[in-house]
Amino acid sequence: MQFATIHHQGALRFGLVEGEAIHLAAPGETLRQHLAGDLAALADRLRAAPALPLDGLRYAPVLPDAPQVFCIGLNYRDHRAETAGAIQKEYPKEPIVFARWATSLAGHDEDLPKPANSDSVDFEAELAVIIGRGGRHIAKARAMEHVAGYACFNDISMRDWQMKAGQWTPGKNFPKSGPLGPVMVTPEAVGPLDDLTIRCLLDGAVMQESTLGNLLFDIPTLIAYCSEFAELQPGDVIATGTPGGVGFVRQPPVLLEPGKRVVVEIERVGRLENAIVAE
Repeated sequence: MQFATIHHQGALRFGLVEGEAIHLAAPGETLRQHLAGDLAALADRLRAAPALPLDGLRYAPVLPDAPQVFCIGLNYRDHRAETAGAIQKEYPKEPIVFARWATSLAGHDEDLPKPANSDSVDFEAELAVIIGRGGRHIAKARAMEHVAGYACFNDISMRDWQMKAGQWTPGKNFPKSGPLGPVMVTPEAVGPLDDLTIRCLLDGAVMQESTLGNLLFDIPTLIAYCSEFAELQPGDVIATGTPGGVGFVRQPPVLLEPGKRVVVEIERVGRLENAIVAE
């Protein structure tokens, strides 16, 4: 099953995506309201709702009202190697976690502004895990029971702001710097994750490519860890980290500039595409 959130008649509406159409839920309903429940039953109900063709619709972030967005840093070995000393001097034995706010999220095919006050805007292709049933102190062995679905995510980073004072948060929260979507795909539709390819393309050229099995800290570990210091809630997002190939460490650097198009592709999860424009 696939669900999306769109802009429709001046409001946000979510619905079930099947084929080239979306069956919209009633006005005022949100995807987040249903994530802890029976998504198969929700899909059955929505199939009876009127459908709109996807062509020409304007996507919102698939979870525009995510309560908490946890981002995992340096979670692929090749990304650690390429940024050695530039971002992190030492690597802890636990996941590196920083926060995003929902106000920084953007939709599929939405224009993303390159900030006028940043000279180092970079791409980061990531798998986003969307929490269904929340909780504290979640056991790793049962963590996948708390997953509602997966989505593509681009953790666009203003590297100059990320490096200021050693604090990552400013460089990761500029407006419309976190495209999320276009859809949330439920786990049974994705299947096993380890062999699935994740890549980032810039103007059609492959910048990043890996498989999800190369995560240093896997999804159950990340869910269990985050639930130790926060109460996970339906609609929370855990962005699982990016593989090697980011732009700011390339020689010469390859960065996001107005006129470029950036794509995150994850096998069986989707394709998230955005254009970069001047602020």
